Amino acid sequence: MLLALLTLACTLPAWAAERLVWAGSPYAPMAIAAGPLKGQGYVDRMIVEVLQPGLPQFRHEQLQASPNRLDIELTRTDVAVCSPAMSKTPQRAQRYRYTQPLFRFLPAGVVLRREQALRSGPGPLALQQLLAQGLRFGVVGYRAYGPRVDALLERHEAQRQRFILSQSNQAVLAMLARGHGVDAVLVYGFELRHFALQQPELGAELVWRPLQELDDTQLSYTACSRNPAGERAAQAIDALLQQPGVRERLQGLYEAWLDEEGQRQLQALRQRMGAQFWQE
Repeated sequence: MLLALLTLACTLPAWAAERLVWAGSPYAPMAIAAGPLKGQGYVDRMIVEVLQPGLPQFRHEQLQASPNRLDIELTRTDVAVCSPAMSKTPQRAQRYRYTQPLFRFLPAGVVLRREQALRSGPGPLALQQLLAQGLRFGVVGYRAYGPRVDALLERHEAQRQRFILSQSNQAVLAMLARGHGVDAVLVYGFELRHFALQQPELGAELVWRPLQELDDTQLSYTACSRNPAGERAAQAIDALLQQPGVRERLQGLYEAWLDEEGQRQLQALRQRMGAQFWQE
């Protein structure tokens, strides 16, 4: 009996660990759900290599979800659900409990077919002008791009088409390259580069350009469910982020997917800003 009690005491902490569900949508190369690079996206690796090992007090699960399903999961009241690499908006902050920033990233831009990009001239493009030209924009899920861009898209709802299925960032780029349904797509530069590696003939038809309405960099957070369990998870994540080297590791996993110019830009900014680099 004593041996049985000792055995139970040793196993109880693992059995009693609180459940933490990591939810997200499989948008390569942030999260890669299939193929030879499955599980090697930077969000995949942030969860498996940094967040889960750094939070041993939780019993971790992972869930792939469409954007609609993701919002449903994040608003659950019975369990802690967290989703890394989310932008923060006032509207979202009312629905989700945000942690401190995880990493700093380069903003999304506009992808055009090559002939359209050549007509637009060099340098960053103005979304307002592109919308005024009547271009139809494909956007991925319910992404928040930044206050100015989000407001412009809201005012031109008829020109915005949402794609909310899994892996829709790659699907909408294929549509654009084939000239089907949309005239431009808002995605991150590394998403187009990943698409071009997977489908080089279609990728060669597309060009990514930055937008004038967006800041040079933005901050990414983890959003957790607004319930007691989500609050405990968010507090634990915030504590983990204060440990030496954690944010540097998260930043490195993201920057590994950037081109050399993007890496140089963020590394130079980090040297100038120091610890302020990860603060609002």
